Amino acid sequence: MSLFLFVIGLCAVLVAVALCLALLRLARTLAAMEELLLTANEEMRETLPDVRGSLENVNNITTGVNVALQVAGSGASRAGDRLAAGWYGFKVGVQSLLGGGNDE
Repeated sequence: MSLFLFVIGLCAVLVAVALCLALLRLARTLAAMEELLLTANEEMRETLPDVRGSLENVNNITTGVNVALQVAGSGASRAGDRLAAGWYGFKVGVQSLLGGGNDE
């Protein structure tokens, strides 16, 4: 019976050693992960102002493009109105030359 207890005790010691090795490996992995996260956090803090500046530049460019498109749209609308008025004047002139005399 004492041999059986010795074997059970030896197995318990082996399991305890295996668990210690697993916990040590986990601790090393977690330490490396912590270092990686700290480095990533520091890099993000350094690059965040640059990204914000770039986004501000993109917003400024977008605003300028929107203003340019609005100006071009209103200019095209006015040109279209002028073209319609010119076409109407041309039709009236042709009708008057041909003796039509009635306005549309």
